[in-house]
Amino acid sequence: MNLILAIEAIQPPLAGIGRYAWELATRLPQHADIDSVRFMADGHWKTLPDLSLSNQNSSPATQEVAGVLPNRRLRNSVQGILSTVRQRAGRFSVVANAYGKIMPMLAANRLNQVSDAIFHGPNYFVPKTHLLTVLTVHDLSIYRYPKWHPKARVERMLDAIPASIQRADLILTDSEAIRLEVMQEFNIPPEQVRTVLLGVGEEFHPRSHEDLKPVLQQFGLQPDTYCLFVSTIEPRKNLTNLLAAYRDLPLPLRARYPLVLAGGRGWQSDAIHAEIARAQGEGWLHYLGFVDQHWLPFLYAGCRLFAYPSWYEGFGLPIAEAMASGVPVLTSNCSSMPEVAGGAALLVEPADVLSIRVNLQQGLEDEAWRLIAKQVGLQRAAELTWDACVQNTANAYRQVNQACNRV
Repeated sequence: MNLILAIEAIQPPLAGIGRYAWELATRLPQHADIDSVRFMADGHWKTLPDLSLSNQNSSPATQEVAGVLPNRRLRNSVQGILSTVRQRAGRFSVVANAYGKIMPMLAANRLNQVSDAIFHGPNYFVPKTHLLTVLTVHDLSIYRYPKWHPKARVERMLDAIPASIQRADLILTDSEAIRLEVMQEFNIPPEQVRTVLLGVGEEFHPRSHEDLKPVLQQFGLQPDTYCLFVSTIEPRKNLTNLLAAYRDLPLPLRARYPLVLAGGRGWQSDAIHAEIARAQGEGWLHYLGFVDQHWLPFLYAGCRLFAYPSWYEGFGLPIAEAMASGVPVLTSNCSSMPEVAGGAALLVEPADVLSIRVNLQQGLEDEAWRLIAKQVGLQRAAELTWDACVQNTANAYRQVNQACNRV
């Protein structure tokens, strides 16, 4: 099989969809069923970006400075300019409309010059083409919670997603929960939508205190002495209720196990950052800001509890990463999160601050539960590998190819 993979999402720092696209792009060329792989971004043939330009090997103390030059180099390149256009397309209607019209035409023109390939759009979009197409839909937050997105992005995606779904020969989702949502929202038969679970990188694994201490000390932390949250700071992650629940914990418990937040500033986050500043002033919260991917495995493995009571997730990679790191997890009882946790986590109602508080206290203090949660979490995380994700994705390509040959 010949594959064309869209790689617009592969931009440093890798997270979420970018991580998913990167794992496909770097692993599929070695798969036995794949004869060739070409990459496309913004309607042009591309090579994979050199992610060594990002500051993956810098220390926490130098990463802010080290990140300046790579970002400038990217902005001064065509790739950087197009990346800026994509970012602005989510916020400004004029740019969004222009991007939404020009990019599909460029992609279709290139693809229609190819005679035999499967096109995979791993980020909600496939163009109009005679080729077989596979589409990944990660979640339907644009439909479920449009207030959490810039207006221009909502308008653009509400056009792009239905059109792409109509064109796609097969749709992939990151979880069964989202598969059911997609089927219901667009009235799609079950055989046209397939779940392919995401994976966890090999860098996420349990670590000894001796290995953790030199890294954590640079963040002012010690192993097993903090509760961790990792994500971009935005409304969907439900930080407002997490902070309210943590504030209600007994003061000695908050002092012993402060809450640590790792994540850059996101959309509509001003009010959340005000709450973060208040909690910092009260002494029970440490906000680290954006933390480079290189250091996240150490932060995960060093925490006492990972707390992630998000409102909505297509998969929830941080849940899997925390379990793989050998730490107990608290997460929400909705969308894909129970499915990813696989019985290993404390599940809370994200709207119920009391439920979050009670379970936070259990997660921090109940040693019997913590021991079981670590063991079950490691077992569940072992099932969630990128190799399995790639194998199941290749199986999906084969399904599309075989269906075409039968016609």
